[in-house]
Amino acid sequence: MWPDAHQGAGLLGFVPEQGPRLLPVLCHPGATLELEVLWQLARTLQDAGYGTLVLDASATERAAEPGLAQWLQVRTDARPEGGREFAVVPAAQGMADLVARAGARALEHLADAVQHFSMVLLYAPPVRVAALFADRCVSPLVLNVPGDAALLRSYALLKRMMNLAPLPCAVAGVAWGPDDLHALRNTLQMLRQRCQQWLGASPRTVAVDGSDEEALGTLALQLMEGACTARAAPTRLAHVPQGAVTRYHAYSVV
Repeated sequence: MWPDAHQGAGLLGFVPEQGPRLLPVLCHPGATLELEVLWQLARTLQDAGYGTLVLDASATERAAEPGLAQWLQVRTDARPEGGREFAVVPAAQGMADLVARAGARALEHLADAVQHFSMVLLYAPPVRVAALFADRCVSPLVLNVPGDAALLRSYALLKRMMNLAPLPCAVAGVAWGPDDLHALRNTLQMLRQRCQQWLGASPRTVAVDGSDEEALGTLALQLMEGACTARAAPTRLAHVPQGAVTRYHAYSVV
């Protein structure tokens, strides 16, 4: 007999790991409207009952606007306030510190810092996403918002991600209204064709009407399928009482 064997031992292998769900969302230096869509998706997840955190690695932490770097410095984890608003915090420095110091275990330490959230959307450039998720089963998200440069931005992100790590990306196109859906679908079709032609692979795409709350809710839940579950590092972080307010929402660490 194996020393740890019992009647339920075989079934335990099918139980998913406990931890926050992490979904990388690729950011582009010229993107602005994509952030508005990201906030909509985060709010939809929060309203659906998932404690949601957005780690914005395009914004740098400061004393007046603390974020991931401060959580890691005091070696504690953040707890959601329990309200209906999702939390958004800057995370550029924290992400850089994680990759530089924790190496292959960076994602575990990140999971430790955000363990009290159900869903974490990591808005970060491809280089950070590749460093954190290269060996994970995850599908990074590219947000495509109608505009003159949307197609080029989406293609640039997909190409950069493919060069850094072989992660299958998904593209979510969000139109401003039902009248824009046809043009958006044509754009996504062109994007798939160009990716297949020049990159050798075509991303999974979906187009929704951003003014339809039900459609956005369905999209948000579909995106969770591309997220990964991150297990916290074995060594627990010390809990240090502290509170702070970002420019977006309040959060507490206890």
